[in-house]
Amino acid sequence: MIDLHCHSTASDGSATPSEIIELAIQEKVTAVALTDHDTIAGLQEFQDAGKNTGLTVIPGIELSAREENRDEFHFVGLFINAESESLRAFCHRTRELRQERNHKILEQLPSLNYHLTLSEVEAECPGGVIGRPHIAAALIRRGYFRSSKQVFKTLLGRGCPGYIARQLPTAAECINAIHQAGGVAIWAHPFTRTNLTNRRFRTMVTSLKNLGLDGIEAYYPMHTQEQTREVCKAATENSLLLSGGSDFHGLHFPGLKIGVAYGKLNVPDKLLPPLQERARQYS
Repeated sequence: MIDLHCHSTASDGSATPSEIIELAIQEKVTAVALTDHDTIAGLQEFQDAGKNTGLTVIPGIELSAREENRDEFHFVGLFINAESESLRAFCHRTRELRQERNHKILEQLPSLNYHLTLSEVEAECPGGVIGRPHIAAALIRRGYFRSSKQVFKTLLGRGCPGYIARQLPTAAECINAIHQAGGVAIWAHPFTRTNLTNRRFRTMVTSLKNLGLDGIEAYYPMHTQEQTREVCKAATENSLLLSGGSDFHGLHFPGLKIGVAYGKLNVPDKLLPPLQERARQYS
């Protein structure tokens, strides 16, 4: 069992990069990837903690993209070079866009009868890459809500009154950034998109493959068995690789564990060698 999608305190998770390693060992995972949002800041600690553990430790990242037709994509980059200067510069630009969004959210909260300061939000984010989960945590600490799920369902989720879309790079820019860092570009959790039909999914697969996509995340906690089968079928037909992971965020998603997610996830070990082989082609 492997887990190729995890987040730490370097972005919006509650476990440190070292703790990700400890938790992976506890859950008897054989390979684990750290894929924090828009940052590679936690990778050195993660890789150091993974030495001599027997784990296959994979440096990664998660990037978000949006196209002109408003399609939004998340890409997991696996086996990236943690020292890549081009990726550092790319992350810096995307974090600036993320910060602009954070400020806009905070500016509009008072009109919705919620009051937060930036310093309160920063206190919830030791890693420095602030996102909506940190705003949610600050709102909970203020006593406005009881859970992160409640915050997103009523205020910060897509379509809610406190939601603001952020500017994002294109899918091609994200895929190229991952490749330039020697990584394998995976389309993350495609069926978490609202009302994505199989026909639309197939069209998007073709489009992303033409941009250089390497693979698709088939095994994911929110995918149904039918959706997982659909991803596997599309990947085979388009000569794309398969991946999977828990999308672990620690305490921000109670009950979701590394490797097994909510208890039923099992990403097959056999997916790893083809991904490793593809990464060697980019190195």
